[in-house]
Amino acid sequence: MRTRVRRTSTAASPAAECGQSGANSLSERLMLIPAIRKDSTTGYKNVTYDRSKKRFVAKVRDGGKRVHLGRFNTAEEAATAYARSEYGRADAAKLLQPRPAPTAAGAEAIRQAEREGLTLATSSNNSTGYKGVAFCPKHSGSKKYELSVWVGGKKVFLGYFATAEQAAL
Repeated sequence: MRTRVRRTSTAASPAAECGQSGANSLSERLMLIPAIRKDSTTGYKNVTYDRSKKRFVAKVRDGGKRVHLGRFNTAEEAATAYARSEYGRADAAKLLQPRPAPTAAGAEAIRQAEREGLTLATSSNNSTGYKGVAFCPKHSGSKKYELSVWVGGKKVFLGYFATAEQAAL
């Protein structure tokens, strides 16, 4: 049996709800987590729009079980509810983690990119920190970072590299 909790928000504005202004700002600073998927209609992680109820829903999956955080009038209110939950705080902590310092080879790849006037496309969606770069620990040899891109709806493999920075270059 699933227990449902109904919550409605009566905050004057989403900014007040987020702790960005008013009395809450001193006691609480929340980070609204942006959506990972590009096709998200709300722009926030774990926030959807329920067309039948005409309300925004905040929900997460925890160990294979769905946890309903509530229904809200605005996407910002639902994102705030998610940010206040233990799940949202954990996501915010992950986003605030400093990226590891690059290795000597990685630092050289960054300097090479700067010399050529290029910038490496960073990403907060994966562990490597770079768009299109994935760490493949099971790949044999010393080159464990795979680079692939999407072209015309198909994934195109571009190769394996020794460091994430070299792959991103």
